[in-house]
Amino acid sequence: MDYFETNMSFAFGIDLSVYNGSADGKRKPDFDKIAAHKPRVAFAALRAGQSWGYRDPAFAYYLEQTQRVGICALPYHVIFPAESASRQMDAFLGILEGENLDALRLVLDMELDHEQSRRRITAALNNCLEILLAETGRYPIVYSRASWVDEHLSVADLPKLDWWLAHYYARRPYPAYTPEYPCPPRLPKGVEGWLIHQTAERAPAIGASGWYMDYNRWAGSEEDMLAYFGKTAASVSAVCPIDDKPCPRGATENMEKVRLNELEDTYGNL
Repeated sequence: MDYFETNMSFAFGIDLSVYNGSADGKRKPDFDKIAAHKPRVAFAALRAGQSWGYRDPAFAYYLEQTQRVGICALPYHVIFPAESASRQMDAFLGILEGENLDALRLVLDMELDHEQSRRRITAALNNCLEILLAETGRYPIVYSRASWVDEHLSVADLPKLDWWLAHYYARRPYPAYTPEYPCPPRLPKGVEGWLIHQTAERAPAIGASGWYMDYNRWAGSEEDMLAYFGKTAASVSAVCPIDDKPCPRGATENMEKVRLNELEDTYGNL
């Protein structure tokens, strides 16, 4: 069975941080290879930073490259619940300064408790949510896993959110890859649905210098995902049928016509 066969009806994505390149930063993921991959990498979650003092050194490059090849980007920020929400969101928004926030969908990564109470962690998340709502006009997506949410958050005290939930198989002995977990993920208590499912944490790396990569699935088709971003298929990139490099998706049909015309010039009407 093909590695990707399990969840083929769901749009495919990856998530990236500095760890998907070499330690010295000299070798980075090849986004032309990522763009040419099948199934198509439709979206990528990119670690922007964490707390209020750390900026992922690879983020700017990843964001530039996803925009170049037409992959929808979801910058994410890891929350430290004991730290000031306003300082952390200032840091997150500072990393994104100058970017068109309407073209992005932001994510808050909630997986650290730092021995804080459920009440404190829920309050920290709510404060971050309200700051981003005021800045962007929408709540961010929240990343976590069902068991962590059940233990550390009061879902009833949160607004209605879109959830990115991790649910994957246990790691296999090195260097074996972990297969994708079938959608849907397990839901936390009080959560009615999911937007993104992180299906594997040790999957084959795509266009990257590392051995592994995290895989994700959108709760719907690529068209559903694009609608969430306020986009259409014609507004993103596809791989050119002539040189296998990214090009505007709407141009693909024209490029096929160009190639056909070139063949007809050489060999006559086909």
